Amino acid sequence: MDDTSKQLLVKALTSFPKYLPTWYNYDEEGSELEDKCTIDNTGYYLRRSQISILESSIQKIIPTVPYDFALVDLGSGSCSKTRYFLDELLLRQKRLTFYPLDISGDFLMKTVEQISSEYEDKLSIIPVAESYENGIEKLRHEDGPKIIVWFGSIINLSYDDQVDKLKLISSLMSESCHLVFSVDITQDRQAVLKAYNDEAGLERKFFQNGVARLNKEEGSEIDLDNFHYKADFISDPSPDYMSYFRAYIEAKEHLKYTIPGLNMTIDFEEGERLYFHEGAGVSCKYTEEQIRNLTARAGLLLTDTWTDDSHHAMFCRCKVMDPEQHLQQIEKLT
Repeated sequence: MDDTSKQLLVKALTSFPKYLPTWYNYDEEGSELEDKCTIDNTGYYLRRSQISILESSIQKIIPTVPYDFALVDLGSGSCSKTRYFLDELLLRQKRLTFYPLDISGDFLMKTVEQISSEYEDKLSIIPVAESYENGIEKLRHEDGPKIIVWFGSIINLSYDDQVDKLKLISSLMSESCHLVFSVDITQDRQAVLKAYNDEAGLERKFFQNGVARLNKEEGSEIDLDNFHYKADFISDPSPDYMSYFRAYIEAKEHLKYTIPGLNMTIDFEEGERLYFHEGAGVSCKYTEEQIRNLTARAGLLLTDTWTDDSHHAMFCRCKVMDPEQHLQQIEKLT
């Protein structure tokens, strides 16, 4: 982990309330745990809903144009959903340049090896093992029409960070580019808690992976048995925000741990929380109006949406606004 990432981690652990950044979960083990959660957790509806939309609507989601696209996948993971885009694009064009971006280099290279063996010379793969910020900076010099896909990762950021990331993505986009991202539109509290606080504890293990990583990589000895694990769903229908899930551990008593790799000590008062995300919550849930306002703040025009029959997931396609459009939208929102 580089010095900048360590500084962000120290900032998170010394903030009030304390938290572990969502990105810190995604080492190789965390990426594999997330994959396991989405597949083996029977209550986890989002992946099934996303796949349902892709199976029924991929031909519409990718716009028909008289030129070839390159494909950029932000937070590519195992590329299970990306394959729908790869397959459809390769039906329309002879070759495809593919840029998978993921913060976990080891996991990314495993995925690239698998994809390369499946698609052979039809696909030119240029992996980018970076954070969103660094990866987008590297991709900034790649010209030409692009489909940029972002599967679900937006839902794990704070609201301001969602706007900032969408602005950053829009800086990659010309008039011939499209952003396609997916969101969770579930408002059913029972369904959310069943999905993200499952009886088998798969999601709990994933959320707590950041603590396991601190112990393994930074030499701390944080004992999760000294904490209560808690989860909740907070509903907010206001047009300028969103609903969200939150997960955290709560100290059973006064606790103190040294973290040698970060050159710090961390204290917990009895009842003090350590959240497993930045901001108020994680795994955000939206209405279409909330999505439209969110993208407008980032200078993006929401042009099309697709939902599944259960109304759990939504795929959104956006184009970049011109500066005058963006100014008009911001004026409306304020």
